[in-house]
Amino acid sequence: MPLRHDFATAICPFILVLQLGCAKPTQDEATETKEVSGEIRLAKRSAMPSQTVFEVDLPQALADGLANSGVLEPADWKKVFHIHAETANGFDWRELPPVQGSYRLTNNRLVFESLFPLQAGVNYHAVFNLSKAKQLIGGKTADRLAEMKHSDVIEATLRLERPRAKPETIVSQVYPTANSLPENLLKFYLHFSAPMSQGKVYNHIHLLNARNEKIDLPFLELDEELWNPDGTRLTILFDPGRIKSGLLPREQDGPVLREGNSYTLKIDATWTDANGAPLKHGFTKFFVVTAPDVQMPSPAQWKITAPDAGSTNPLTLDFPEPLDHALLQRLVWVEDAGNRAVEGQVHVGDDERQWAFVLGKAWKVGDYQIMIGTSLEDLAGNNVSRPFEVDRVQRPEDEFIPNYVTLDFKIRN
Repeated sequence: MPLRHDFATAICPFILVLQLGCAKPTQDEATETKEVSGEIRLAKRSAMPSQTVFEVDLPQALADGLANSGVLEPADWKKVFHIHAETANGFDWRELPPVQGSYRLTNNRLVFESLFPLQAGVNYHAVFNLSKAKQLIGGKTADRLAEMKHSDVIEATLRLERPRAKPETIVSQVYPTANSLPENLLKFYLHFSAPMSQGKVYNHIHLLNARNEKIDLPFLELDEELWNPDGTRLTILFDPGRIKSGLLPREQDGPVLREGNSYTLKIDATWTDANGAPLKHGFTKFFVVTAPDVQMPSPAQWKITAPDAGSTNPLTLDFPEPLDHALLQRLVWVEDAGNRAVEGQVHVGDDERQWAFVLGKAWKVGDYQIMIGTSLEDLAGNNVSRPFEVDRVQRPEDEFIPNYVTLDFKIRN
């Protein structure tokens, strides 16, 4: 018997995980064609298997009485059978309004269907009140039910579990890509093929020495993790206090990396992506440590290879040392003679020793400039305007530090 709908709040799909507070039927109840089973359960809707409903079996007399009681209002049904969604903010579910939806009687079974699909991972508290049901029907049927031994209130906590996601996400790259890195290396960039879960990332990232032993606290473990907006790149920093000379952590513990030693960066396969699936496989990067790098990058030493007019060949810059991959993408660009930015694609290669600019169309004859932000760094944090070891406060107050420097080039026939 279809019953009237009631509408409002929302809640999305999935599978039964948890059930609590169920009573067994008594021997007297077993004499009924359909007894109160003492169980509220989740079931797939036969006409729409993707839709999950709540249901409870009723004694024959109660089902008949409800079916013959005329059209009942949604508010009446809510007194008998109501569902509450648990919220993340800690409110007592009993104080929250019930989930909105529709009721129907089918084969001596009371069924509740939420207006919106149920949400995976949310606890739903279901309550069936037999006393309230008796009040709806009244008369001899209610008297007959009163003589039977039923639990007046049956409760269950039910939850749908998300389908297990298939591992597909990988560590697509770790920068710097070179296998020889300076003792004062400042950071790694971890790139993933899809958005990752965030929080407690340092549980999944390890630095091992040549004996395959974990190094204790090699990275600066920040509460606010350094993710890009879409969650596919994580920046992890070595503790600057153990890099910069003269600071107490370095004096007490020494540098994390030591010249001449080899190390392995290890990323666990158990790290989950944003969908809750583990990585398809773990990742390791082996590298050896060279002498500390204390020199500033010098654009005057960079080699420019300019394409010919009419060609679509890339403009390239080659460096004598690897530079920071992420900053190369952002802090180097091209302008024309009118100081207008030239649109194109940047590619960084050769272990971050080369920057290439692809115009996407034929180059035109003219004068151009490569613009270089002075915040551009090498692998040790030395930038174009100052070495990492030199604090800003150590520079003369009247020293002018430009925001960028330029390299000029021409496109010729």
